[in-house]
Amino acid sequence: MKTIIALHGNPGHPEDWDLLKNALGKDYNLLAVDAQSEEWIRLLTQDTSKKILIGHSWGGYRILKSLPKYEQYIEQVILVTPYIKPERELPGLAKGLLKLPVLGDKLIQSSHAKTKDSFFADLIYPLKSDSLPYLKKVQDRLQDWKLWQKTAFNKIKMQDNPWTSKDVCNVPVTVIFGKEDKISQEAVQMEIIKQYPSHKVVHLEKAGHGLLWSHVADLISAVKATPQTGSSTGNKIGYYPGSDERNNVITYMEKHLREFPERVALRWANPQALAQWDGNPKTPIQHDEITYRHFAARINSFARGLMDIGIKKGDRVIIFLPMSLDMYTAMFAVQRIGAIAVFLDSWARSHHLGASAECVGPKAMISFKMAFDLVEQVPEFKSMPIRILYGPGDKFTHKFEELLKQEPSPIEPVESEFTALITFTTGSTGKPKGANRTHRFLSAQHHALSHVIPYTDKDKDMPAFPIFSLNNLASGVTTILPALNLAAPAAHDSALLTCQILSENINCTTLSPSMLVGVAKYCKENNIQLTGLRRVVTGGAPISKDDVKAFYEIAPQTDLWILYGSTEAEPMAHIEGRDMLKESNITDPEIIEEGVNVGHISEDIDYRFIRIKDGPIEIKDSPWSKIEVPNGEVGEFICTGDHVCRDYYNNPDAFKTTKILDEQNRVWHRTGDLAYIDTDKNLWIVGRVNNAIERAGKYYFPVRAEVLLKRMDFTYRCAFLGMDDSKLGQATYAVVELKEGIDKGSFDFASAKREIQRVFEKNKIPVDEIKFVNKVPMDPRHHSKVEYKVLRDQLKEPGVVIG
Repeated sequence: MKTIIALHGNPGHPEDWDLLKNALGKDYNLLAVDAQSEEWIRLLTQDTSKKILIGHSWGGYRILKSLPKYEQYIEQVILVTPYIKPERELPGLAKGLLKLPVLGDKLIQSSHAKTKDSFFADLIYPLKSDSLPYLKKVQDRLQDWKLWQKTAFNKIKMQDNPWTSKDVCNVPVTVIFGKEDKISQEAVQMEIIKQYPSHKVVHLEKAGHGLLWSHVADLISAVKATPQTGSSTGNKIGYYPGSDERNNVITYMEKHLREFPERVALRWANPQALAQWDGNPKTPIQHDEITYRHFAARINSFARGLMDIGIKKGDRVIIFLPMSLDMYTAMFAVQRIGAIAVFLDSWARSHHLGASAECVGPKAMISFKMAFDLVEQVPEFKSMPIRILYGPGDKFTHKFEELLKQEPSPIEPVESEFTALITFTTGSTGKPKGANRTHRFLSAQHHALSHVIPYTDKDKDMPAFPIFSLNNLASGVTTILPALNLAAPAAHDSALLTCQILSENINCTTLSPSMLVGVAKYCKENNIQLTGLRRVVTGGAPISKDDVKAFYEIAPQTDLWILYGSTEAEPMAHIEGRDMLKESNITDPEIIEEGVNVGHISEDIDYRFIRIKDGPIEIKDSPWSKIEVPNGEVGEFICTGDHVCRDYYNNPDAFKTTKILDEQNRVWHRTGDLAYIDTDKNLWIVGRVNNAIERAGKYYFPVRAEVLLKRMDFTYRCAFLGMDDSKLGQATYAVVELKEGIDKGSFDFASAKREIQRVFEKNKIPVDEIKFVNKVPMDPRHHSKVEYKVLRDQLKEPGVVIG
């Protein structure tokens, strides 16, 4: 037999539970108590068996205020039309007057006479007083003005000891609302209910506040139902139907605020300490930090400031700041109020800025004076009304620090597919595309990354990519911001990263391939072992086996995960470095495999391989078989899934060229990568569609050739690309940038070309021209990918080729 302890409302009586008690049957023992006493605590704790608590109206407040202390005694809680937060508080003067011996009684008697009948009508609505015989007892009890007196003083106690977030715990909570309730406002009470991680909400039609009399059968169903664990309706953050606060990704921060408010959220190098650093990786750099409690408060504060200056749901706000506490403060604050954060990375060129502003139509921008001076020359920014200045300067409408307000801000309910964040692709070959990252997409991406790179509560992670910082903060891990200018790589970057890894006891980090290579080289030259790292993640550009081997030399205990992904879908596949280095059937070290093994495809996506085709692809009226390549052959890799970006903001043309809508209305992303899958289900990337070289009717791809070029002892950077040719269609060009320190005047270019030709012939890769240049242009974002179009144009200019 299960024990149920029932607490009545205010005003109320233990007899209010008689109808439910009589209907429950022999399997349940319902104990109705005076909710104003502590008798229910004694009954709850008299033995170790778990009980069900059920509270009506104010009885729900009594239960929730004591829940964390007695969690181990409770199986589940059922709240019937809860009244936990006063919707109309008594002012201080009224509270004082009510406590006076004679005057207080007179005031209560007067209030009782005026309101008792209307209160009873609201309490039982939509029932009438003659709908049920039991309601006469309720009405008779309400005739006693002293019950009114108890009610007033209970409300004063409720105001003096309000519910707070400290009262949250993991006990399953079922909440039952009547849709025609005239006493409790669901929206107000749900501000509290939604904070319980294991909660379930039930709505009853044609029902009001008196559910314990009008809907006894529904209460019995709630009692007998299996307690809800996890989030309400079993959904994840970002997956709720309709407009819901729990779709807003700021809910992750609210969750951390409940569960571990004193954990450090962010740490970053103190600017003065960084400026005085002596360059020695073993010299610690002082770091500042902020806890999740203070971080959440700062976000809440800045969100109120944004609201006060007129930024609202749907407004686009450009955030043009480096990775920092205040960049994340601004981004989360924008999302909290339902506005849309837009990121223009610091690598962006002036024409990117104009195209991006034209795309999003920004209402505001948060940045430095230098950025506002820059956009002053960009016509698309002329109509932007709000300019929030970060740091010193002029020509602004508001200053960042002045928007940090004392008042809290509400969380704006949003639909799951409402845009949370817009990030722009590089756009080096055309108009930049704004990836439309919805709240659901960001949540799905967090879960997909967590499947590959899960964190523990002891981890300290340093991510070089902002997207991984978002995943860290969703995971609740302590994040150390890299002390680098990511837009302008410097000679001391590897020393700085090494210093932070050592002095901050970082055990996880995410590095671009160029950073990974730089750290490995620096540590080897300086005889440094990174013994504290348990996991390193890299991606964003191809990485060779040689680079993986080099990193294991300075961190042999580390799990090195290579992620394959893009702006639109991260991750798509992953491989651990040791798997990448496993023996192949190729024994000659000068023979290179066709492509790079990026491992197993993510469990969170579906995928296909299609033929190389320029322009849009439509398959609604034709089968996939018409465009797919045979199993195991090279084709363009496409994928679909929750964490695959569905479209681009305000850019239908980009959708047509990069997406495929199938017969089930699923959106497939065209990665632009040419790949194949082997018999062990590993994905091999061989090149980009737009960089595939069609020479004399046969395709050749850059990846394999560039690995060969990188192995030459004189190569720093390199590229393999096609150039227009009247006979071949495209001729293959091998382009090399010499390592620093090599004297170009005395270097034997002819001998180097013969060596390249020899190795390429061995690998059956035709090379028609070999060129040495001063600099191979790399992408401005990660400095890891060759800008082939820029290089093609440069090779046509005089003076570029040096040998």
